[in-house]
Amino acid sequence: MGDTTTAAQQARKRKLRGRRELRKNLRQQLDWRGRPVPPLGWYIAALAVACGIAYGVLHDRGDADPSGIGVVVAGAAAGVLWGAVVMAVAPPIIAVPVIVVGIFVFGPLFGPAYPSALSAWITSTVAGWFVGIAIRYRTVGRRRPPPAQPLVDRTRPRRKAPIGKSERSSLVSSAIAGVGFLALPVLLFVVPTPRFLTGWLLLAGLALAWAIPTGWWSARAQSHHAVGGAPLQAATWGVLFNAWGAAGAHGMPFALTAGLGGVAIGFVLRRLWEARVGRYPRQRPAP
Repeated sequence: MGDTTTAAQQARKRKLRGRRELRKNLRQQLDWRGRPVPPLGWYIAALAVACGIAYGVLHDRGDADPSGIGVVVAGAAAGVLWGAVVMAVAPPIIAVPVIVVGIFVFGPLFGPAYPSALSAWITSTVAGWFVGIAIRYRTVGRRRPPPAQPLVDRTRPRRKAPIGKSERSSLVSSAIAGVGFLALPVLLFVVPTPRFLTGWLLLAGLALAWAIPTGWWSARAQSHHAVGGAPLQAATWGVLFNAWGAAGAHGMPFALTAGLGGVAIGFVLRRLWEARVGRYPRQRPAP
């Protein structure tokens, strides 16, 4: 009887501890202070605008679409503004669903009349995320800096970072998956219909220019060589938004597969680089 009571008490303590941890994590996520956006984040933001404009220009001319470049640029500007306002006001746990729901709300309203602007708007929204993150950091994070993430100490020499057996199998699987994602649309679309080759090269190239740096960034954050957080989440979510925006140019399969494959390839390349040159040691805790 005593053992049963003790087990029940321990289970209750674990349950209460889990609830406290959940509330603590929720409070931390709602205490949104922004983050400094690194240069790689601004590169992806600029690429998001460029991709959005490209998808708007390449939009199917069979639709009833005023396809002037002014309409496309206006759609891209609206996407940047929408993403920046939402991300600057609300924490990511709320802002990301709001942005996604906004596409389903505004898309049916403006999409039929301005489909090319809608394609530019969807992808350019990711650039607005970075702008909103930076605005939030300048307005709130400067006064109350967010918790600093522990990084590496670059003043000390690098240490060897060999790839173990379990990690090697994981990296091999990721590399095979990345190459497979790139080869899949070639086998399904380009080989049967060679006229798709030019479109695949263009859309896959844009997606890879976005996804490979994102995968590289993700591996750097995992090894504490770079800060992750909200900017990295924006870049990762942006891979899907990039494919979504490419749907207007009938390029979603190309952009999506290349994006998923590029993230895996970028992650593997970064880990191979670290295995070759080593890693800096972690920062020592402050005394």
